Amino acid sequence: MQKTATVLTFFLLLAAFTEAAAQTTVTGRIADAETGEPLPAAHVIIKDTYKGTITNQDGEFSLIIREFPVTLVVRFIGFESQEKVITENSGPVDFLLKPSVAEMGEIVVTGEDPAIAIMREVIRRKQIWREGLNSYKAEAYTRQQLKNDTTIISISESVSIAYWDKERGHREVLKSKRQTANMDEASNFAGVSYLPNFYDDNLNIAGFDMVGVTHPDALSYYEFQLEDMQSLDGQVVYELSVSSKRKLQPLFEGTIFVLGEEYALLEVDLKPNSVVSFPAPVQDFNLTYSQQFNNFGGDYWLPVDVRIEGLVEVGVIGLRFPPIGFKQVAKLNDYEVNSDLPDSLFKSNELFSVDSTTINSGDSLFVSEVDIIPLDLEEQRAYETVDSTATLEKAFKPTGFFTRFIDWEEDTSVETSSGGDNSGSQGGASSSGTGGQSFLSKVTKNLSPVGRFNRVDVFYGGLKHSRWYADNRVNSTVFGGYSTGYGDGTFSYGARLEWRPLKNTRLFKIFSGYSARTATRYNSDMLSPGMTTVTSLLGYADYFDYYRNEGLEVGAARFFRRMGTLSLAYNYEVHTSIDYKSSYDIIGNDFVQRPNSYVDEGTLSAVKIELSKGNDKKGFGAIGANDYSLSIEQSAKFMGSIWDYTRFKVDLYRRFETFYQRRFFPNTLDMRFNAGTYVGNLPVQKNEVLDVAPGIFTPFGAFRAKRFIPYEGASYLALNAEHNFKSVPFEMLGWRNATKTGLSIIAFGGIGRTWVKQQQVDEFNNRYGFSPQSTEDWHMEAGLSLSNIFNLFRADVAYRIDDPGFFIGVSIARFF
Repeated sequence: MQKTATVLTFFLLLAAFTEAAAQTTVTGRIADAETGEPLPAAHVIIKDTYKGTITNQDGEFSLIIREFPVTLVVRFIGFESQEKVITENSGPVDFLLKPSVAEMGEIVVTGEDPAIAIMREVIRRKQIWREGLNSYKAEAYTRQQLKNDTTIISISESVSIAYWDKERGHREVLKSKRQTANMDEASNFAGVSYLPNFYDDNLNIAGFDMVGVTHPDALSYYEFQLEDMQSLDGQVVYELSVSSKRKLQPLFEGTIFVLGEEYALLEVDLKPNSVVSFPAPVQDFNLTYSQQFNNFGGDYWLPVDVRIEGLVEVGVIGLRFPPIGFKQVAKLNDYEVNSDLPDSLFKSNELFSVDSTTINSGDSLFVSEVDIIPLDLEEQRAYETVDSTATLEKAFKPTGFFTRFIDWEEDTSVETSSGGDNSGSQGGASSSGTGGQSFLSKVTKNLSPVGRFNRVDVFYGGLKHSRWYADNRVNSTVFGGYSTGYGDGTFSYGARLEWRPLKNTRLFKIFSGYSARTATRYNSDMLSPGMTTVTSLLGYADYFDYYRNEGLEVGAARFFRRMGTLSLAYNYEVHTSIDYKSSYDIIGNDFVQRPNSYVDEGTLSAVKIELSKGNDKKGFGAIGANDYSLSIEQSAKFMGSIWDYTRFKVDLYRRFETFYQRRFFPNTLDMRFNAGTYVGNLPVQKNEVLDVAPGIFTPFGAFRAKRFIPYEGASYLALNAEHNFKSVPFEMLGWRNATKTGLSIIAFGGIGRTWVKQQQVDEFNNRYGFSPQSTEDWHMEAGLSLSNIFNLFRADVAYRIDDPGFFIGVSIARFF
């Protein structure tokens, strides 16, 4: 039995050796017969098959042949195609192609450029043959390189199987990778599935949704002009120039080549127009795309390759990076058209998967089984000379004033093998230093100061300590501070504990806390006392009223992937009024602050349920959001409260893409809707507000044409909206580089109203001689902003419609 197995193994090895020996790699060079110059990206095909390759920058190719004899066909636009029969004993095969010049005949001008009729027919025929193309599978090879000003920094390569399905899209199975020594495999992103096919109707280029040159409506987007006519194998080839017809749309420009009798794309050489650009810190963004197509004697025109070259420059004032050069070449061949694709490929939304049986095969797969594009001399040299120390950080190290403030990681290790006693003393010092740093870090790492100023606390200072334990499943927060107000001053303090009992810590948490503190009498969804400190210090009206709140909270929260977070909390609190006030300010202003208002004193016992998604304050308009918060709070005497009420609240942020949606940053409409009401006996400290500008700072979501004191109400309703036109208005005025500046024009507006209980109005008048700040009628405003000034700020000019007047403010730029 053992002998039989040995014999069987021998024959299997012999069969494998025979198969390997039967395949031969044929190499060669393709050049211009007249000048001897190499012809890069020339297409080499095994006749009557889908198998082929393209040449490298030096005109060199290699092709694995598994059965002889074969006929190789070489094609290059502008030259006569050439065939050669290759036998098993043939050496390197060189092709010298003769130029094929076709004079452009006389064209009769009929009011329409001939290119329009040509492209109309290209689009018509594409729709016919594309209808029958349902899927394909192809062997793929991809190579990427990064360059700086002088040399290649890194190279990454992959071989893979590419799949395409008309309904389900692209998938790619990576067979093997290799890269220069300064890269790891995880950083090798070479692949073909995310590369463009210029026969598609729509293409995604750097995040821009681009209309393809063969889109059914391409003639509405592009100007096509006939520039020249050439010949290829006896057929006319039309050379057409492509330019943008719509100056504000991201489109392509360049040259395409159309095979006359077939009315099919042979090659495209295109680049995005000037609309495809980015604001700072991107200073320059330049990409060019080239791609060839072939029908391999069949009905369908399939991609042969994709070649991309580009340059990106990044920097701001005082910090500039070297230009980052990018070059990629990919080829597809050995197509199987309209074959059944494995359903398992499309069970996941992942574009890439890995063949675990071959991914670690390294050079063996590249050398023996795949038709790669040969490395040119510069690339060979890079593989030989680039070692693991030649990191990208070193190659693209920035220059400028601000680099001195950046800690660039360098190798500062010191050899101490010959140090003797000195080595020992170094070790002792190091240990001591580390121990000291460790002690300090334990004390200060999670400790942060807290401070504020207002007319009740006057100056408040304190500390907060927050830390995670038990693999980030338990969090504790403790705070304490002292206010110099309240006459003799007083302390605020508290603690909160959060526990996440599940292994997936995001899904569920239980929390509890106790605090005794100064609280704001009305709730603001955007601002806090710390944020309004500056206006009070400078002698302007204090934004809030305050009271003393001492209480306990317990609750739980559950996270849902689609809905957000659902929380349930119980609060037991004791509310007390604060009478003391101060009109102090640091510049000696004579402004007298209004009295701090009363609260309905007593014990509150309430349950609150809330469903929320997103961050609380949405970056004050710096980013767009599609978030919400819905809550119901119930207080009842049977729970130990002195008030019976139910409060309802909604806060909704929505973003809509409006114009120029094919751009990376399309025009957008951002809206905030917030409203609330109640039933029952609502205490005055449970009023809500419509936020206003706390001084010159005018954030989105607050009314910009109202200052300092917000609109208070037991019930309230507001809608704020702004439309970001980006740089489009500047581009319409002829400023073509406006996109690179990042400047945006924003139109905004808002309407809102609050309703105050009559009992509260009467109480205010009796105590203070004035009513709480409310809208009385509908507040209405509109205005314009110039955003992204210095890529940081925006200037707002608001006009109040119901009480005419202009208001100027600044806020954070709308970045996204």
